[in-house]
Amino acid sequence: MSHSHNHTDERPLSLHSLVVQSTSLKHTLAELFAGYQGITPLLQKLVFRAPFHAFHHRWAQLTHILHRQTRDDPAAAAYTQLLVDVLDRELGPLRREIQDMRANRVISYPLLWALFEPGELVVTRRSESESEGDGDEGKGESFFRVVTAAAVQGKERDHFSVRAQFVDWNGKRWGYANRVLNIERFSGTCDIRSLPVYPAVYHPYRAGAEEQAMARGRRFRDLAGFHYMAYAGLMQYWAGVGKMAASVIARNVDGRIVVDADGFMHANPDKAIVLQPLGTAAASPSISVDDDQHLERAGPSRFPRPGRPGREMMSRRPTEQQQDQVAVPDEDQPLTDIDLLLCTSQVRGYSLKHKVWALFDVTLIHEIAWNDTAFSTLMLPTGYKNLILSFVEGQASHRDVFDDVVEGKGQGIIMLLAGSPGTGKTLTAEAIADRVRKPLYMLSAGELGRDAANIERRLSTVLELTEKWDAVLLFDECDVFLQERSSSHLQHNEVVAVFLRVLEYYRGVMIMTSNRADAIDQAFQSRIHLTLHYPDLDPAAREHIWRRGTARAKRQHVLTDEAFQRLAQLAMNGRQIKNTIRIAALLAAQEDTSLGMEQVDTVLLATQRGR
Repeated sequence: MSHSHNHTDERPLSLHSLVVQSTSLKHTLAELFAGYQGITPLLQKLVFRAPFHAFHHRWAQLTHILHRQTRDDPAAAAYTQLLVDVLDRELGPLRREIQDMRANRVISYPLLWALFEPGELVVTRRSESESEGDGDEGKGESFFRVVTAAAVQGKERDHFSVRAQFVDWNGKRWGYANRVLNIERFSGTCDIRSLPVYPAVYHPYRAGAEEQAMARGRRFRDLAGFHYMAYAGLMQYWAGVGKMAASVIARNVDGRIVVDADGFMHANPDKAIVLQPLGTAAASPSISVDDDQHLERAGPSRFPRPGRPGREMMSRRPTEQQQDQVAVPDEDQPLTDIDLLLCTSQVRGYSLKHKVWALFDVTLIHEIAWNDTAFSTLMLPTGYKNLILSFVEGQASHRDVFDDVVEGKGQGIIMLLAGSPGTGKTLTAEAIADRVRKPLYMLSAGELGRDAANIERRLSTVLELTEKWDAVLLFDECDVFLQERSSSHLQHNEVVAVFLRVLEYYRGVMIMTSNRADAIDQAFQSRIHLTLHYPDLDPAAREHIWRRGTARAKRQHVLTDEAFQRLAQLAMNGRQIKNTIRIAALLAAQEDTSLGMEQVDTVLLATQRGR
C-alpha cells in the first residue's frame, strides 16, 4: 500500500495505490474484473491506483466472491478479506454515501462517476431533430454502452462527459462508434432520471423503451445497402463543403430519398467513420495495472492522454488500414439483440428533392406509394407509351445488346423528348420512373454551372450515382448542352465536348428534354437512341387535362360539360392549365365556395390567358 497526504478531509493520509503480489489475490481480481482487459494474473505484481473507481463499481461482486471463498476456499478468502478491509476503511464512507443517494434516485455532480461503469447501458432522449415527439414509455430514446466517464474542466463551464458506444453501419460493415454525451455542472443533488443521460436501470419503463429501440434497430439493420424510400420529417445536413461544412442544418422534407451509407461516405470523406468490429475484445473496457502508474503522482480524474495508459479506458481505436486487416462481420451477419438495442437512430442517404446528403430518422422512412395511374393517363400519341416502356424496362435485362465495339461504351439508353413547354415531357419521365419502380434523379443545366471542369466533375458524380442506384436520370431542358457547336463560341464547344465524352460510358437510362430539337449538335444526334417529338396539345387533350385537374383539386367543382369544352379551346399547355386550376381552387377556398367558372375566369383574366 502507498499513502499520500490528504488535504480534503480530516484524515492526514489517504490511500494512493495498492500493489498486489499474492497469486491467489491476483486470480481473485481477474475474476472480479471479468469483462475488463488488462488483468493478467501471471504478472509479478498488479498496481491499482486511487480513486479506485473500478472497485466501487464492482463492490457487490467483490463481497460475493469473498462469501463464496469463505465457504469453499478459506486460504483465498484470507487474502480477499484483507483487501476488503483495506478498501472499506478507505472507501466505506463514500460508498455508503453513494448507496444512499442511489437508493433515493438522486446524485450529486462530484459523484456522477458512480453512475457510469464502463460497459453498462445508459439511455438518453433523442434530440428534437431525431424525434418528432416525446412519449411516456420510451418513445424517442436511444441506448448506449458506457466506454469512459469523467469530469471535464472547461474554459467557461465544467461538465461531465460520458463517452458511449453505439452500433453503426458505414456502408461496408457493422461496428461500434463512439459519441460524447455531456452533463452540465449542477449544484446540490439531481434526480437521476432528469439527467440528459442516465443508467438504463433507472428507466421507469425500461422494457417498453428497449423493445422500441430494438424495433428501431431492426429497421436500421434492414436499411443496410441502398434503398429507394419515401421520407417525411426532419433531415440533418451540413452547410458548405469539406472542412467549411461546419454548421448542421435541420430541414423538414417530404419526398423521396435513397438510403446509401456507402455513397454518403464517398461524397463526404471528412465524415467517414472507422468502426470497431462487433463482438470483439476491442469493445471491452480496460483497466491498467502497470507499475508506472504506481510511480505517477496522484492527480484529478481525467480522460487518458494520447499515448499514455489510463486507469479505465477503451483500447485504442484501429485505423482504417488495421480494420481492413481483421476479420469483421459483413452486412449479412445477424445482429444480436444487444446490437439491435444499440443501433443508431439515423441512416445516411440522399434527398432527391433537395440534392443533399443527409441523416434521416429511421422511424420516419416508409415505403413509396407508387403512382400507378400516372403512366396510363399520359396524353401521348399512339405507340409512344409502349416504345418508351420497352426501352426503359429492357435496358437492365438486355444491356449487352447495346454494347459498343469498345467494352463498356454505349451500354446506356439515351432518349430525347422534344416539344413545346407544357406538353408532358417531364411528366413522362416521372411517370415512367414510377412504372418501373426506379428512382428519378432530376438534373437541370443550372446545377452543372458553366465551367467545363466543374461540369465534368459534377456530371460524372451524378452519372455514377444514378448508375449505382439503377435510377432514371432526367436532364430537364438541356438545350444549352445540346446546342450545335460553332467556331465563334469556344467555351460552349468545350462544354459540349465534355458532355459528349462523359456520356460515352454511361450505362443507365437518361431522358433529356428539349424545347429546340432543331438546334441539336450532330454528334449528339448520333448518341441519342430514341427521339420522340411531342406535338402541341389539341382540344381533346386539353379538355382531358382540365377534367383530370379539377377532379384532383382539393375543392369540389361545379364545372359543366359546356365549360370544359369552352376551356379546351384556349391555347394553353398542360402546365398552364394545372397552374390555373390550382390558383382557382385557392380562390374558391378563400371565398368558401365551390370551384366554378367564376374563379377560373378570374385567374384567366389576371394571367391574360383567356384571350
